[in-house]
Amino acid sequence: MFPLAPPPRVLQPLPQPAAPYNKYNHAVAAPPVLGVQVSPVTAVNYEAELDAIGSLLASYPFVAIDTEYPGTLAPPEQYALVKANVDELTVVQLGLTLCDEYGNIPIALDGGGRPLEVAWEVTFSDFDARRDRHALESVEFLRSSGIDFDRSRARGVASAAFAAKLAAVLSSAREQRRGGELTWAAFGGAYDFAYLVKMLAGGRPLPGTWHAFAAQARALLGGRLFDAKYMAEHCERADLCGGLRRVAASLSVQRTNSPEPPAACLAGQKSHSACRIYTAMRRRILYRDGGASHQGLMDGLHH
Repeated sequence: MFPLAPPPRVLQPLPQPAAPYNKYNHAVAAPPVLGVQVSPVTAVNYEAELDAIGSLLASYPFVAIDTEYPGTLAPPEQYALVKANVDELTVVQLGLTLCDEYGNIPIALDGGGRPLEVAWEVTFSDFDARRDRHALESVEFLRSSGIDFDRSRARGVASAAFAAKLAAVLSSAREQRRGGELTWAAFGGAYDFAYLVKMLAGGRPLPGTWHAFAAQARALLGGRLFDAKYMAEHCERADLCGGLRRVAASLSVQRTNSPEPPAACLAGQKSHSACRIYTAMRRRILYRDGGASHQGLMDGLHH
């Protein structure tokens, strides 16, 4: 899923000059964006890429995430089962997409001068399918989606090293924002947030209760948590119930005019879709309070 050597830095993130929505939540003119550039993050470039992310957080304080992991060993309906799985299993990938209050995502220009929205995809080196517990069908699915686990072991970044750098970046961002909070979003996010918190907590077991976990997550991430899937399923619109692709299609937030073949839908691309869905829910569907009443509520854990 990533090259043996880091790609040349031909893409330079550029801020978008205009918000895509006005105060009445109607679309306004914005520069055409052709697609999504998913930037691979590995052992050789994770510090530079996290520094780039850190430099953008002041202008783009909304962070959407997604993770890939080797399945679940028990159904995920309750927090205790999420905790049991995340404590036992190892993260494989993390996707990150940033946006601002209006849903603008940082833009890069490719070698041909075409604008692309930027997402990041971190591949970790921790998981070893020959040693670590996993759900066989989940690992086979990830293989079929393009993850080379041997290459990940050789070229990926250790989650502990990544988490240490990320913690420093978040601390710096908090200082730059003078205590201002970030907003974190995911789609079906219980596991995504749990794996991220586990990394930032040094790999220690998750807290015993959801309330304790939520407090730890807020302290480590420096902001509020939102689950766009929960928001979609509790807005009284039947067409917004379902998986990531269905909800993205119903909200018309998928990029369909990319000049490149579609990339495998792994953590980077999925974090981008989660970002688009969350922005649409917050600004177009739940615009009365911006979805604030859904803070901390996760699909599968809350009703």
